[in-house]
Amino acid sequence: MSGNRAGRPLLTPEQQALADDLHCRALALRAASDGELSIREAVELAAIQLGLEAPQTMTELQEES
Repeated sequence: MSGNRAGRPLLTPEQQALADDLHCRALALRAASDGELSIREAVELAAIQLGLEAPQTMTELQEES
């Protein structure tokens, strides 16, 4: 997937590779969940698995609501 999508800046090769990894992992997680995970949940879980986002505690989740 290369090129510039309208309104979006070009990514560096490292950023594109990371985005591709995140995308593929999220798709695999969602497929393995048999529809139990939303797209958002699958992306969040993939980010955590790739070490891109620290898991949130229940207190943090309640504070966001």
